[in-house]
Amino acid sequence: MALLSVVWAAGCAKPAYVLEPDPTPYVRDDPTEYFLYLPAGYTAERAWPVFVGVHGFGGSGRSCLNLWQASADEEGYILVCPSLADESGGWYVSYGEKVLMMVLQRVRKECHTQKRVFLAGFSAGAEFVQAFVFDQPGLVAGVSVLSSGNYYAPRKQARGIPFLVVIGDEDDPAGLKGARQFSELLQAQGFRVDLHILPGVTHRVSAEAQRLTLDFYREVMAER
Repeated sequence: MALLSVVWAAGCAKPAYVLEPDPTPYVRDDPTEYFLYLPAGYTAERAWPVFVGVHGFGGSGRSCLNLWQASADEEGYILVCPSLADESGGWYVSYGEKVLMMVLQRVRKECHTQKRVFLAGFSAGAEFVQAFVFDQPGLVAGVSVLSSGNYYAPRKQARGIPFLVVIGDEDDPAGLKGARQFSELLQAQGFRVDLHILPGVTHRVSAEAQRLTLDFYREVMAER
């Protein structure tokens, strides 16, 4: 995976911070379709945390919006849910990273956000968030890896970023084995990692996986 050279904030112009809370939420189509939800208490007076939900193969930003929107008001985060898949339902990591960087640039212009974001990815999206963390560690506060099928070798430059790894014990056996090995590698290299293997859960984001992710999000934000 090559490190991206995309500039985080283009130019020196002061951000506009023009958006206000909208329960619909906002839908954008440039550089890709993405959904943007601002919590009810949002004002541009302070920088808000950003929660990015990344869908799996064949999914879209709408599926992540459905998963995480209900918690945005209570937890107080700006929710960003991009649609990264191409016509085949998948995407290349380099393409997805470039697109997500551009999405976050636009969100930063419209909303007052913290620099580091929290990532939660499911299935192929769980593979993607690993790659994003290891390529862009300076932009990530924490990451929830949900039911990933494959895992990347950890990179030491991302050591300060905490990981949550969740998978069901009835998921694909290769993914289950990979989750254990990945967590062991993270731990051996000095990362903070919480591994949860959920009994009776297949390849999906269960209510327990959602709860664990939100609990983890609170812990990460409280430590910043």
